[in-house]
Amino acid sequence: RVQGSGNIVRLREAGHEGTMDIIALLAPARNPFFSSFIDVFQRNADKNDSLVLYMQNPKGERVEDNLFEIFQKEIQNVVIWLEDLELDVEYIRRLRGLGMNMVFFDVAMPMPYADCVLLDNTEAITALYHYLQRKGIKDIGYIGWDNLNLTSVREREKRFIELNGNVNIFHFKIPWTERKNLLDFLDRHVTNKKYKNKLPDGIICGDGEIGIALKKVFLAQGINNINVVSVDDFPEAESLSLTVYMQDFDKLAQKVYECLYVQNMKSKQWNASVYPIKGKLIER
Repeated sequence: RVQGSGNIVRLREAGHEGTMDIIALLAPARNPFFSSFIDVFQRNADKNDSLVLYMQNPKGERVEDNLFEIFQKEIQNVVIWLEDLELDVEYIRRLRGLGMNMVFFDVAMPMPYADCVLLDNTEAITALYHYLQRKGIKDIGYIGWDNLNLTSVREREKRFIELNGNVNIFHFKIPWTERKNLLDFLDRHVTNKKYKNKLPDGIICGDGEIGIALKKVFLAQGINNINVVSVDDFPEAESLSLTVYMQDFDKLAQKVYECLYVQNMKSKQWNASVYPIKGKLIER
């Protein structure tokens, strides 16, 4: 209220005091990567007497609609994994104003309405790049997705370009639409006549599924002189002797829970932040 200007109403941007009894996890699909996070987050929540409810965002439905449905059920704490889904930040602002505490996982979206917790993608690519250099490899290439809307894709590719600084590098982008045909796509495109003689001595894969698929393709074709490394660790990576930068799901889960705790218990002091979490290089 300002004399001469009248009353001004605005939505609340601070945290909302409440309990941590129930936490909703919203994601488009329970893939192996997110499943690993859910398992660790569930254990961490159990230690603090919090019940975690998993809700899958059905294909074709807006994230905003599902979040509002959660809010209508009087659940005020939500962890959101977007993967490749789009989001209207205005709705997030409104949900914050209505009373929802939110943390985005695996994405960096700087805004005053929610915290973001994700892998330190810059550190991941740097660690893999220096690992290949220590192996004596100078000719280093990169394979990643073409979907630059994803924080992980964008940040990892950017860091590789910064490190390499060579415009003539091997830099291959896989269409996001080929996720379910990854093995076949790499077999048809990366090792064809156009690229086979131009393949570098070392290749950084910006995604664990890409790394596994590429290593399988090389083994099937008898290509054993190229060192393949990748971000993310999956069960098959060890059997393929694939060096990876592994996400620390314990630290990620703890940080997500801590962010929600601060929003609930220290609502007036809370300010939204982006938290990159370092992982660990696993040499194989």
